[in-house]
Amino acid sequence: MVANLQTDFSAEFDQLEFTNWTVHGEAAGLYKNAGTFSYVRVFGAGHEVAAYEWGSLARGEAALEMFSQIMSNSSISST
Repeated sequence: MVANLQTDFSAEFDQLEFTNWTVHGEAAGLYKNAGTFSYVRVFGAGHEVAAYEWGSLARGEAALEMFSQIMSNSSISST
């Protein structure tokens, strides 16, 4: 789906490799940032990211971190 998007950042996004995303040092997913476009795959999650736990992270902890970063107008980054 993401590969078919036509955005100002599509070419840059296609050139990037996924980076490990950690939440409080725990591996929680993979991400890419290109310009103002961010994509994150949360490990162990389906359509309802907040309902899942992963590793030592509490239920919803990865989702809260992702949401907090997006709402603060930041790119996805590891913590």
